[in-house]
Amino acid sequence: MRHTVRRYFSLWFSIFKYSLSRDMEYKTNFIGSLFVDGIYYVTWYYFFEVIYSKTTMLGDFDREAILVFLIATFFVDTLFMMLFDGAGYLKEHIRTGSLDFILLRPVNSQFLISFRYIRSYAIVSFIILTIILVNILQLFHPHSLNFINLSLFFISLMFGVTIWYCIEFIMSCLTFYFRDFRTGGWLTHEIMKFSMRPDSIYTGFIRKILFTILPMALVASVPSRILLYGINATNLKYLIVQILIIIILFMLTRIFWKKGMLRYESAQSYTGPVL
Repeated sequence: MRHTVRRYFSLWFSIFKYSLSRDMEYKTNFIGSLFVDGIYYVTWYYFFEVIYSKTTMLGDFDREAILVFLIATFFVDTLFMMLFDGAGYLKEHIRTGSLDFILLRPVNSQFLISFRYIRSYAIVSFIILTIILVNILQLFHPHSLNFINLSLFFISLMFGVTIWYCIEFIMSCLTFYFRDFRTGGWLTHEIMKFSMRPDSIYTGFIRKILFTILPMALVASVPSRILLYGINATNLKYLIVQILIIIILFMLTRIFWKKGMLRYESAQSYTGPVL
């Protein structure tokens, strides 16, 4: 088990080094990507500034708390690009038949699909976001700036990113069943929009859906609450729900992947084992 973990971590690190060298070869694209990220962050900041010009609270998030929530959503996006960006390319691999070349590699196919594309510039965004977060906490929430809260925040963030990955991968696997499922990327994007609003604005049936069937409320809102308020009884419950949802969703990714492989029409008549 330890040898397998070490092997796959080494593989991921090799992919990361290759991605970094590839991206640095085209420095204009590297810097341009960071610039686009910056525009994206500023746009969302002013979106909430407009809202708070008309009200003092959004659910139970005030103006200062929403800054932490915004940074959490940006972290989720950045970590996804650093880790799981390949999941979104599965649709194209299925349509073009280029999935064959991945299946022939002597590693777990789902792992390789998920991790083979890394946007290395995202690590710069991650560092910048960390600096911004620390400054926000120092200014508005100094009580949250402690090791336990920060550690649990990043753990919960990783849980949120994993939930996003599982949903992205499952949606991509639908291309096995609907070969021209070109709306999959759009649909995933629309689902993810629910995670970019504080969970407290949703009530009733919609709120229950967003904590269970489409668990977008667990992606960024829960990490934000853990950082702002610590690990109280409610946040501990949310953390446990995150873990349970991840277990269920990951099992579903395996089911969709293996069932989908039975329907895959290989360009080279691949008949090897499903990893």
